[in-house]
Formats: sequence, structure tokens, C-alpha cells
Amino acid sequence: MNDIYLLNYSVKGIKTLDQLVSLSFYKKTISRDMDTQEYNIKGIYGMNGSGKSGIITSVSILKNLLIDPNYLNNPITQKNLDGIVNKKTKELFMEADYLVDLKNDLFCFRYCVTLAKDVSGKYVISQESLSVRKAVSKSDEMGMIFEVTAGKVDFLYGEEKEDSFSTAIINRTMNLLSTASMCALLCGKFSYENRKKIQEKQIFFFVSTCSLYILGHKLHVYLDQSDDHREFIRKNLLEDYEYDNVHASIFAYYLKIDKYLKIDKNILSVISVTKNLISKEKYAQFEKTIHRLYEFLHIFKSDLQNIEIDKKENQNFFICDLVMVYDSYKIHAEYESTGIKKLVRLFAYLNEMVRGGIVFIDEFDSNLHDVYLCALLEYLMEYGKGQLCFTTHNVGPMDVLKQRKKSIDFLSEDHKIYPWTKSGNYSPSRLYRNGMIEGSPFNIDSIDFISVFGSGEEDESWEFS
Repeated sequence: MNDIYLLNYSVKGIKTLDQLVSLSFYKKTISRDMDTQEYNIKGIYGMNGSGKSGIITSVSILKNLLIDPNYLNNPITQKNLDGIVNKKTKELFMEADYLVDLKNDLFCFRYCVTLAKDVSGKYVISQESLSVRKAVSKSDEMGMIFEVTAGKVDFLYGEEKEDSFSTAIINRTMNLLSTASMCALLCGKFSYENRKKIQEKQIFFFVSTCSLYILGHKLHVYLDQSDDHREFIRKNLLEDYEYDNVHASIFAYYLKIDKYLKIDKNILSVISVTKNLISKEKYAQFEKTIHRLYEFLHIFKSDLQNIEIDKKENQNFFICDLVMVYDSYKIHAEYESTGIKKLVRLFAYLNEMVRGGIVFIDEFDSNLHDVYLCALLEYLMEYGKGQLCFTTHNVGPMDVLKQRKKSIDFLSEDHKIYPWTKSGNYSPSRLYRNGMIEGSPFNIDSIDFISVFGSGEEDESWEFS
């Protein structure tokens, strides 16, 4: 297995998900020689509005909480949470079980975090905890590493009265743990500044907290553009500011909002078709990456001859656009098909999964041909060192996914997960189309649209006024 492996993920309280939804990525029994390659892919199927995108969005929130101590202080984040946290639950709960290989000993960690509004109406961390057990132990009982409630440390592993390290942690995180997670605070600065103060009994606390921080960095989330609301929020913030501050400099505020957007951005180096900001010292590596991107896209477009980089110098950086080269013409990548532009954005995520990252992709199938999608999945199943979880409506990949275990989950309209269980030679795609998968009723018929569009015999005429 890889150093860190995601075993289970649960979420409640985002978008339409008003009850707990849990995904399982591995069997219950864990052995020292576990083969995670058989469990490295999962596809989530479900009707429109069942909550698939909500699950992926919540992973993005979890990632940011784990690695960015400023995440909840970002007004973009607060506006976004205000729009997507479920209106019934009024709080967002996330839980991740993950496996860590520490000196050839496997440990199972469980991280829980809850976001809720404080008295000022701002979303804060109302509760978070990290617990652990030995993975191959017969006991399921977990020991606490740390527990925080309403910004106050309730428990620290190895804590003793007048313990310098524990006291330093409490002092360092005082009044901060409601707006930042323990690992984002400690692993960003504290662990380095206070490395000499770490005593032997606190080493496990330190390593455990760092493992959570590393998990955050290994998570990578691709959201479909319709579910990335930051640009919409930015426009609203600008409009609100312009309305309230008619005499102020809107340009200065625009730059400030852009700064907040960059804070919230995924740290993965995702290639864009236009305006890639590349430092001069990393430009040679960028060229190599673009050549690999060309080799990747050439599989899908055999007439593509090359990808050129149109660069403009800006102090210590190059601003780079991509130009697609064909036999008798060149075009800016902005004018490529929607599917090719999506493959450009997906390239970094797929590459990260192959290298060992834990990747979540929303609407993997949108704008991608069924044949290409299935071929990609077959490759990732065989050679990917990490994990891939994706949402899709395309039933084509089901017969590819069924070759692996824990690879297909069905999310019902009432937000319950029904895992696919192999049964003889039954095809999951055929059963799904025929409405024979529990929790996935396809009770729509062609005649249902007559009440909306009519039978075509009516001659309805109208004009815009």
C-alpha cells in the first residue's frame, strides 16, 4: 500500500445531504500484506440531485481545513459555506478514516470535524478530534490523540501538568482553534519552531498530527465548473462593496478578493489553456510538463502535432498560453473543444493519482467520450499508485469497474449508499438501466413529458413583448 490510504469517508450537512452518507474504500479486515491495488477506484452513481457533487465538494472543504490555517477567515469561504451547508442540519460534519504505515506498523486514524455558525454568524470549527488504533489489532477501540470543542483543547495525547510541550501547544493554539484545525496550525509553523521541545512521549502526538496534515496534502479535488461557486461569490462581494462604498477604490478591493481566491485554490499545479503564471526558474520543468500533456492529448487527437507555449515576460515570471499545432494550422487552446479543454485541466489530477495521490473528480464523464473514459479507468486501475473516486452518470464504465472490489456505489434519492456486490455474471449496467438496483428507481417514461411539451400537435404562438 501507499504510505497513506483512505479507508472510509463520511459526510452530513452539505447541499441536499441532511443525513450521514458513508463511502467505504476497503474491506473491514486489515492485514499486514493488504493489497490496496484491488480497491483503488470507486465510481459513484445516482440520480440528479441525489447529492453526488455534495460529497466531492465536502472533500475539498476538508482538504482546505487540514492544510490552510486561514481558510475559515476567507470571506469567499464564508459566503460559499453559507450557500452550501444544509439548511436543515445547519452544520457540516465530516469524518475520515485513513491508514498510515509508520515504521512497518499500520495505524488506523479517524479524524472528525464539525463546522457550525458562531454567535456572530460566522462558520467556525465547533468540534474536531483525532483518534487512533493499531490497524491489525482485534480491538476496534480507538485512543484519543487530541480533542477540541468550541476552540478549547479538551485532550492532548501524553498531556501532563506543567508539561512544557503540552503547555506550548495550548498557548500556541489559544483563541485560534475555532477558525483553524489543529494540524494546520501546528504543522505549518509550530512543529518546526519547537522541534527541540518535543519529548519522547510526545513524538507519537507529533507524528499523528503530521499524518493528518499529509493526508490533507494528498487529497486533490476536481469540481465541475458549475459546482465551483467562487467566481459567482466574487462578483457578489464586489457588487456589495461597490454599493456600500461608492467613493472607495473598487480596484483595490478587487485585488484583495483575488488574493482570497488564491488562498482557496488547490495547491496542485493544474494547467490552464491560458495565463499560466510560471516562475522563470521553473519554466524548463513547465516545458517538460507541456510535452507530457501533448503526449497525453495525442492519444485522443491523433492529428495533433505539438503544443507550443506562447509566453510573455512579467518580471520574474512568464505568462504562458497554450497553442495547439496541427498539420496545416495552429489555434489557441481556448478554441479547442470542451472535451479537450477538460482533459487539459484533468491532466494534473490523473498524474497525481498515478503517483500516489487521493483524487476526487466530480462529473468525470462530462464532455468525455465513453471509449476514452473506459480506457483511462482501465489504465488507472492497473497502474495508478493512489486512489480515485469520481461521480458519473455514464453507465459505460460499470463493466470496467465491476472487475474491482468496492468500485461501484449507488447513491439513492433519499441519500443512502448501496454498494455494488458482484453476483455471478450479472451486469451492473444492465441492472441499473432496468431500475433493478436498490435505491435507484428509473420511473420516468416518455409520456411524462407530454404535460410539459405537449404531443406536438398544438400550435402555440407567442411573441416577446
